Amino acid sequence: MKALHDRTQNLQAQSVATDLAARVAGIFEEYPILCGFSVQRRSTLTKTKERAVAPLQGELCLADVSVSTWPGFHMTLEFYNEIACTLLELMDEQPEAFDFLSGRTFARTVN
Repeated sequence: MKALHDRTQNLQAQSVATDLAARVAGIFEEYPILCGFSVQRRSTLTKTKERAVAPLQGELCLADVSVSTWPGFHMTLEFYNEIACTLLELMDEQPEAFDFLSGRTFARTVN
């Protein structure tokens, strides 16, 4: 019985990881200027006001958003909220994603 439970949990974890990878890839595809971002617990952030840009679920927040743009360009709150909404949708659909997101950094890959 334990083996079945472990297999079920592994399948759920794989499903969440696959969905997360697809959603993050979609974020980078939609925003070509985005270089990377992280999802952190507010309590672990130093300089919270500078790093945390949008609240997520519980203590999680979108942080450390990095973009490649021209000098003087300023990101809008709408940009941050679009990324946050995508992550919140995932957490609503798959609550296990909370643990997958916490403490992770996501960066654009260049081929």
